[in-house]
Amino acid sequence: MITFWRILKSGCKNLFRNAWLSIAATAIMVITLVIVAFFSFSALFLQNQLQAIRNKIDLTIFIKDEATAEQTQQLSSSIKALDKVQGVTYVSKLDALERLRTSSKDGEKLAKTAIDIGNPLPASLEVKTTSLEKLSDLDAEIRKVPQANLIASSSLEDSDVRKKVVERIVQISKAVSQVGTIISVAFLVVSLLIIFNTIRMAIFTRREEIDIMKLVGATKWFIRGPFLVEGAVYGIIGAIIAIAITFPLINFAKPLFVSYFNAAEVLTFVSDRASLVVLSMFGLGIAIGVSSSYLAISRHLKL
Repeated sequence: MITFWRILKSGCKNLFRNAWLSIAATAIMVITLVIVAFFSFSALFLQNQLQAIRNKIDLTIFIKDEATAEQTQQLSSSIKALDKVQGVTYVSKLDALERLRTSSKDGEKLAKTAIDIGNPLPASLEVKTTSLEKLSDLDAEIRKVPQANLIASSSLEDSDVRKKVVERIVQISKAVSQVGTIISVAFLVVSLLIIFNTIRMAIFTRREEIDIMKLVGATKWFIRGPFLVEGAVYGIIGAIIAIAITFPLINFAKPLFVSYFNAAEVLTFVSDRASLVVLSMFGLGIAIGVSSSYLAISRHLKL
């Protein structure tokens, strides 16, 4: 136990022997961890947005205001009977208004305006299809049902736009993933090299001390231990600073993501797993630091 504490103490002292290199190593560690966290969050956010768009109703049939409840039910039954239809959901004028009100801050303002002018939002039937590929054919079939005269319009044009949006988000998601991977790996390599050189300089600085330790019979791991501890400390300090930067930034941007991107689920997901995120950042930081130190002592510390 005494030996263990001596190794820890010696490793922490090494941080101050090459102060500028230690600062550089810690700084690049912080940048690396923040970048990894940023691109991980970006990938999660884009996947959430992509899934949200994919899960939206495939086709919405807007109903004329003069349609009665019985006529609307008949129209719904006729649409359900079509082969390509998976399900139909009725949305009343009040439901449409409530959805608009709770969608975002801008939606809340629009809902107030809609109430003032008598709620012009139409009732609708949300049609879930078995495939997004032939919505135009389904729209044409719906127009042929006996109650087609109750239909004011449909969201066919919006659905085509949504398909394009999905394709675009997929492209952006792939690009962000690729760019994120390249940048993260680049900073990971830079971090490894800087810590590697920091440990190498520490070995050269303590060469005489190491020779004396070898002469008095110190074990290999008693000599190597402080350098591994030094690398781990870089990781721990880097993780602490990165966490102190990342979480306040997420909290600062939270209103923006909730109001304009409806990304509350992503933020809740991250918040619920905050301890896992923290452990992951500590784990990655320590892994980078210890790996760099091990490579340095394997190459430059011959025992």
